[in-house]
Amino acid sequence: MEDFIDETYKRVEQIINYKRFNIRSFEEEINVSNNSVGTAIRRKSSFKSNVLNKILHSFPEINPTWLLTGREEMLISNKVEGIANEPDSVYKLENISVQVKESLLKLLLEDEEVKKALMSHFK
Repeated sequence: MEDFIDETYKRVEQIINYKRFNIRSFEEEINVSNNSVGTAIRRKSSFKSNVLNKILHSFPEINPTWLLTGREEMLISNKVEGIANEPDSVYKLENISVQVKESLLKLLLEDEEVKKALMSHFK
């Protein structure tokens, strides 16, 4: 497995700039403690999974694959093949939730160590 450098902090910073938040207002928006995001960005450190989950929950248009790996685009496409555009926002949120889960599952299954751990857990 190739060396992995976690640059999630850069992508979180991109979200903050895209949403036109300052760090404090972003922390309030995703409901995390003061300076938790700012400290991670300053230290160039990784985020705990609960912070990443809160970001994805607060901003369902953010592509989880992009947030975790930097691959793909930052925003999830509004166009879903084979499904008519419905004006109902609840339907769109449910659809985005399914896309997020599918992306996370696909990402997890790409990692051989995770795949082995899951297989041993379910035996």
